[in-house]
Amino acid sequence: MNRHFTDARYYFRRGFEHLYAGIDEETEPFRHQLMERLGREPEAEEEEVGPQTRRERVEYEARRAATRSREAAGKVRRRVGRTSP
Repeated sequence: MNRHFTDARYYFRRGFEHLYAGIDEETEPFRHQLMERLGREPEAEEEEVGPQTRRERVEYEARRAATRSREAAGKVRRRVGRTSP
């Protein structure tokens, strides 16, 4: 039974990662237009100094994905909390 929960959590996390990436990609042109209209320069993509070994890269990406999924889940919780009767 625990394996099913582990699998469900994995796919839930992956779904949020794809959702976040899709929303980020779809809203990018609008963010740039908004920044231009506000007179601000769009944020430059910062080049991350990442880990060097394969293990370090995998750990780094796992932490990054976990952080992004927690942020996305928090946004969903806040949004659902507002719409609840």
